[in-house]
Amino acid sequence: MGGNGTIKSHLKNLGLEAVNTLFFLRAAAKFRDKKRRKIVWGTFSRQIKVAFNKQKTLQYVENHRKGSCVSCGFCCQYIRKCPYLTSENRCAINDSKHFICRVYPISNYDVQLVSKVSDKKCGYYFDDVKE
Repeated sequence: MGGNGTIKSHLKNLGLEAVNTLFFLRAAAKFRDKKRRKIVWGTFSRQIKVAFNKQKTLQYVENHRKGSCVSCGFCCQYIRKCPYLTSENRCAINDSKHFICRVYPISNYDVQLVSKVSDKKCGYYFDDVKE
């Protein structure tokens, strides 16, 4: 498999990121609720920043994010339901999902968003946040 498998995996990830970007743009345009639209645009802009700062984001997440996923599924469906989300709230393409999904949540903002918009509680937290 070697290099060819890696190239296919990168192309698949690029395709997933492009599709995700289009869905975010469409979702942001259709929401009439200003709060929801603001959340969508904020999330979208953070994803763009992450895409251009992958190494810095990865280092921050590895150094500060604690806890684990509780499989609530919120982050995979609060704007649109991810087509790869299983009925058990697991990722069907876990080994090849794109970067933002692998590192999400990337800050305490994302963790707080779960409780602001839903009745769920994220299993992650960040150790650099002063409570």
